[in-house]
Amino acid sequence: MKAACVIFVIASVVYGNAMAADLQLMGSVQFKDQQEAGCVKSSEYNGCIKAVEDLSAIGRVGEYLVVGADEGTGPDGDINIIQVLSQQADDQYVVTNDIVLFTGDKGNGKEMDIEGIAVEGNYLYVIGSHSSRRNTVKPDKSYKNNRKTFHNKRIDDEVNRDWLYRLKVDAQMQLTEKKRITLRSIIQKHKVLKTFSQIPSKENGIDIEGIAVVDNWIYAGFRGPVFRDNYVPVLKLKFDDPENTASLLWVNFSGGGIRDMAKVDDGFLIISGPVGDGPGTYSVHHWDGRDMIPGKKREQAEIGKVIKLGEIDPPEGGKAEGILVVGENDGGSYEFMLVFDGVKNGSPMLFKFSRGGKE
Repeated sequence: MKAACVIFVIASVVYGNAMAADLQLMGSVQFKDQQEAGCVKSSEYNGCIKAVEDLSAIGRVGEYLVVGADEGTGPDGDINIIQVLSQQADDQYVVTNDIVLFTGDKGNGKEMDIEGIAVEGNYLYVIGSHSSRRNTVKPDKSYKNNRKTFHNKRIDDEVNRDWLYRLKVDAQMQLTEKKRITLRSIIQKHKVLKTFSQIPSKENGIDIEGIAVVDNWIYAGFRGPVFRDNYVPVLKLKFDDPENTASLLWVNFSGGGIRDMAKVDDGFLIISGPVGDGPGTYSVHHWDGRDMIPGKKREQAEIGKVIKLGEIDPPEGGKAEGILVVGENDGGSYEFMLVFDGVKNGSPMLFKFSRGGKE
């Protein structure tokens, strides 16, 4: 079989009336699958992008791209991996290796529900959603069984969603060290978050979907819960001492939760979007990284600030799930890539934001 290639194609058209004038769609990035459809279910590395319609996270280590999915792969959907893509001639990227995190099981859940990838130096951080889930109502089931779907005992806690991995790689992107921790105990003990720890993610329960790392500090962004007045938590901690370093910061996107985040020199770029399955818009924001809760004893200059860079028009059936910064300058202009869950190969798009929209 041939390897799956990723071909960067810069489009000459800018579209999407919902976008701010300073946010431009610069082109598209094709994760072109040259494999037979059957390779997606393969449990062994064979050079293909396996989760072609479930990409939910993206990162970059030097010239390598790293992608992850919110579904398990393999014949039984229980193999949890991230995939490394290397650049070839003519701006083509080829899947060069899979990094296997673990194989799930029936008791603890088959999938990690990978929602975010962050990179600092030669370390990759991969985070699961830490969420509970409820099965959906299905027309082919009985009325009685569908009503039971809403019983508390039908809420599933899948332990394998509760992992945060730190992976060390060498210059050839080969894994040299793998460690993992869970944030579940922090969440369950926290005086704010514990109330939401047993609520399904799509019902405003715990759902971590974004991660960024700055100077060894991890920032874990929540899709849910979204609190009164539209405040969203970001959990800040150190990987090697999570219990003693964890604290909450608060950010506000006027109703949306965090779908992914990425560091920039002056803060973070964040995708916001719906908490549940209902309709809603996807937007990209700049957050300066400071807590946004006001108070009488807080100077205005101390309060965190969010600037909406623009709304995103996803491809049909797609949900904005991953953001990767590909360039920035001192003037506050950013170039970034978005990937979308629910469409083939993530339908990646390249955007550029000019400084004018932040002033």
